[in-house]
Amino acid sequence: MHHRNTTLVLQRMSAEHLIDWKPGRGRGNQSELKFLLARQELTERKIHELIGKESIQEAWQLIASLDEIQQQKFMRGINLHFGIQSNEEELDILRLPYSRQVSVLDPAKVLRSSDLNWLRQLMNKLVGYSTKEKRLVPSLAHHWESDATFKKWTFYLRKGVRFHDGHLFSPCDVIHSFKRMLVSSPSDWMNDFIADIYESSKHSVTFELTEPIAAFPNILSTDRCYIVPNGWDEEPSDMPNGTGPYRIVKNNSSMLVLEAHEQYFEGRPHLDRIEIWIWPNYQGSALETASKENTHMLYYDPQPNEAVANQELNTLQELEQGCNYLIFNQIKRGPLQDIRLREAIHLGLDRWGIIGSLNGSRVMPANGFIFTEENESEMQREKASYNPSKAMELLAASAYNGETLHLYTYDNPFNRENAAWIQSSCEKLGIQIDIQVVPVEQLVEMEVMIQADMISVGEVLGEQVDITLIDTFRAGSSLIRNLLPPEWKQTIDNRITDCLRAPDQSERLSILRELKDELKDEYYLLFLHHHIRAVSHQTSLNGISMNVWGKVDFKDIWRRPQI
Repeated sequence: MHHRNTTLVLQRMSAEHLIDWKPGRGRGNQSELKFLLARQELTERKIHELIGKESIQEAWQLIASLDEIQQQKFMRGINLHFGIQSNEEELDILRLPYSRQVSVLDPAKVLRSSDLNWLRQLMNKLVGYSTKEKRLVPSLAHHWESDATFKKWTFYLRKGVRFHDGHLFSPCDVIHSFKRMLVSSPSDWMNDFIADIYESSKHSVTFELTEPIAAFPNILSTDRCYIVPNGWDEEPSDMPNGTGPYRIVKNNSSMLVLEAHEQYFEGRPHLDRIEIWIWPNYQGSALETASKENTHMLYYDPQPNEAVANQELNTLQELEQGCNYLIFNQIKRGPLQDIRLREAIHLGLDRWGIIGSLNGSRVMPANGFIFTEENESEMQREKASYNPSKAMELLAASAYNGETLHLYTYDNPFNRENAAWIQSSCEKLGIQIDIQVVPVEQLVEMEVMIQADMISVGEVLGEQVDITLIDTFRAGSSLIRNLLPPEWKQTIDNRITDCLRAPDQSERLSILRELKDELKDEYYLLFLHHHIRAVSHQTSLNGISMNVWGKVDFKDIWRRPQI
């Protein structure tokens, strides 16, 4: 049996012109075996075969076994697969690289801002928000109203909306979505004020609240309020069923594939299919291997004043609202209870100096979560308060006595760079820092965050910066609320209550700005940098605009055909 299998394998390899095999006939006659392809050629053929079978992860593993020159050759070749493609059925297919698998697409559980962009393609909320018009807009609800107390809100639902699996959208789906969200996230602060949700008519849903909230529709337009179908809990979180412009048809370690939702209530998308190839760390190599012939759309972090010389590409760059920041754990006993040590670390961080020397998306030191012209002038004037000599004086007078302080962050390139920069800056002052990188899902767990002496993270603000900040301060998993001195919890809760009762965004932002300034004055939070995001795309792609996550919404993209 073993001899027979060997013979079959040799016959197949011969048929595929991999070997030249002449079996010896009779006793004493040796078989002749000649390899027709070198090992490298075999590897290349196997890589192309794996890509053809959409086994992208296995292909990367084989590419990694090649030398650097061959790797670059393959990267350039793989780039040719990206961008707009048309198949024999004349369907428009947009193929893009992405740096990691998207394993969680559950609005009740998503933590990464980059993953929220995928939810936007797959789902809808009751209420939308127009960043262009700066106002709430209808989505799954076409109208909403409250009683005089702002404690009872009714949302009137669109008729005829269908989920990707074909079933009609109804009040049951809204009720299920919010109840599962509150159950899945028992510490969610919405639990504090949603008393009841019920079907008030065949096409309306009513929320009863425990307190007056004038900003309640604004809250329902945030990203954890996407609507999923009734009973969706049984399905895996990486293959959600929504009402959005695209439906998900594949999601694994090699590919994420979306197809147009033919019955989308706001109009069918122009692109028929979107294929996301999981290319680990592609952001570090995509531009190096790109050329005008093969670059179609890339998300990347541009260098300051970087000029894209390629005439075949358009590039969008926008400032990201939000920033990186460092928070000190104030419920853990230790030297960081001393404000002089916290201020010393603040003065020892050269925020301007790091710009340009590390990742080029850092464009300006941050004076708060929100960038304003006032912030810019203050940062220019103060040079971000970098003063190592004063930092040394404060350190000498502080309670610090050589202890190793534990700096936690979660894994992405920005966070790793920031952590190393903070560690190096502190060591120049004589402060010992140990870096711990943990998954973001663990970092927001109370038992993990309280082990840290300090935590370095980033906050990307959503379409409504005030509502995102309210969530940042008030969420059950909030680093700020959980790591501040205990008496500050009530202060934060009181300020957020004032925010929620305020009908105007300007009033809410004023309250949040005062809260931020108080925390900053105590050096509980150190703001680090604002960032820019960029996307390059071929000129044949139209309808591209950047959203708040620094990504594009695929629904409005269309290809200009060559005529």
